Amino acid sequence: MLNLKSEAIKACVSGLADNVRAENIEYESYIELYSGAENINNINNRNNTVIYGRRGSGKTHLLKALEEKISIDLQTHKNFPIYIDIRRIVPLLSNEQGSQETNSILIFKYLMQELAHTLYLNIKHICDINEFDNKNGHLLEIKGRSLIEKLERIYLEFDGRKFNKPTSLTVSEEEIQSLGGAAKLSKSPELKVKSDSQKKVSGDKTLNSYISILDITNVIEGILETLSLKRITLMLDEWSEVELSTQIYLAEILKKSFSAIPVTLKIAAIPNRTNLGIKTDEKFFGLEDGGDIFGYPLDMRYVFEVNKLETRNFFNDLVYKHLMSIDSLSINSLLRDYKSNKEKLINVFLANVALNEILVASAGIPRDFMNLFINAYDKFLLSSGTSAKRISVKNLRSANSEWYETDKKEQIDKHPVERQLLTEIVKEVIENKKSIHFLVQEKHTKNKHMQNLIDFRVMHLRKKGYSHKDHSGTSYNVFSIDYGCYNSLNISKNKLDSSTLEDLNLKELREIRRISLEDIFFQNFLMEIGEAFSCPHCTKPIDTNHLAYIKQQMCNNCYEIVET
Repeated sequence: MLNLKSEAIKACVSGLADNVRAENIEYESYIELYSGAENINNINNRNNTVIYGRRGSGKTHLLKALEEKISIDLQTHKNFPIYIDIRRIVPLLSNEQGSQETNSILIFKYLMQELAHTLYLNIKHICDINEFDNKNGHLLEIKGRSLIEKLERIYLEFDGRKFNKPTSLTVSEEEIQSLGGAAKLSKSPELKVKSDSQKKVSGDKTLNSYISILDITNVIEGILETLSLKRITLMLDEWSEVELSTQIYLAEILKKSFSAIPVTLKIAAIPNRTNLGIKTDEKFFGLEDGGDIFGYPLDMRYVFEVNKLETRNFFNDLVYKHLMSIDSLSINSLLRDYKSNKEKLINVFLANVALNEILVASAGIPRDFMNLFINAYDKFLLSSGTSAKRISVKNLRSANSEWYETDKKEQIDKHPVERQLLTEIVKEVIENKKSIHFLVQEKHTKNKHMQNLIDFRVMHLRKKGYSHKDHSGTSYNVFSIDYGCYNSLNISKNKLDSSTLEDLNLKELREIRRISLEDIFFQNFLMEIGEAFSCPHCTKPIDTNHLAYIKQQMCNNCYEIVET
């Protein structure tokens, strides 16, 4: 009879470590491993979509599963997916300091190179051609020549194996001017479309001097016709690896290149590290959220405090699918021996209270859940007596404390201002109010130090647009403090593995309206760190990071001009 301490189950859980990151998964199907099939269905459409989520929220796995889904239906819908990890492109940029326009053009050229190479490598699959049939072999040769000819028109060279851009992807002055022009981004940026083709001579090669958007769109439409495709879905992963100031120019190039032709963009990005566009006096520069592109957030889909049953079922399915991919026979035997089924696998491993706490502690992030599950199981093996049947609360809390120390605390310690803010929030919310949830006015949510705490996954957004019973007309966001951070900061009286959630007063979200961080909290904090000073008009602290002060030297409270 199998139990949780059997060697086969130990090997299964140990194997989960290889599945924590989607890039390392070697299983034959991303779809079969993906939990939350509704996410695939929700973004499998013709709309440009930006998938927002913090690191570990499952953006890469979702894109890979969508790529697989579209590929399966290729011959039916004639839509071909192209997945590109932008991390492979950004490091190839020159170390020399360049402008945002230059960098965006270079990245776009690399994207075109990747697109071209992927199409050429998959021409047999796209056209459903059997190369061993003599008749089809001739057709494949014709299609291949036609594709190469078209791709060369957008300045790609083909050496018989791969496509390259000439002259190591240099960017000329003409290209920069065609993107940015003389206009200022903050006023009226515009991208000029050029249909002519100026050229310069370098050695024995004649090279195009700039990107011609019209040429590119015409060529891609011709490629679709040559390959009998109705659409290309271009998936750009790790968008936030591009410098923030460069992203907006790259977004404008993508809009100009693809908005009028059947190319769909699916972009995976971190919310607080993403800049897709800006509204100017005359137009919108870049990709407009809700117009050119639609946001799809992952962070708050599986939050235990908000959706208990859905969250529990999601993470149960996550564990079941990944363990089955490693050793299906052993997992089926375990369920049979425990007289259980796949819908209750997570209950086989975790005691009821421990299950609730791991769902809270993972904060809706699948990668955090997987790491906590692996570590808690390890604590169970090491510390549990012979009578222990499942992972206990003590095992889970010990694992969570260790996970926080190794994964999150190191980041916080590198940023003293963020650490100070986190310490002050923990003191106010946990120590004084005995809660892990609290309200923050939306205007303070945009504070860059708050945004960093969210990025570091020590502060979790739970709900937007709440109202406070004492402040009608003011919009608040609901946050929770990471389950492990207060222990690391040595603020709570008890260690994490001896305290209880009841001590922290975990409430339904509707019960926390009395717990809010107001203006005075953030004003005092900004004064302490030197990012605010008293206004000579209203005496309130002026936030030196506020746009009103940065752009017009105005107090962000009374909006009077401040002379410095």
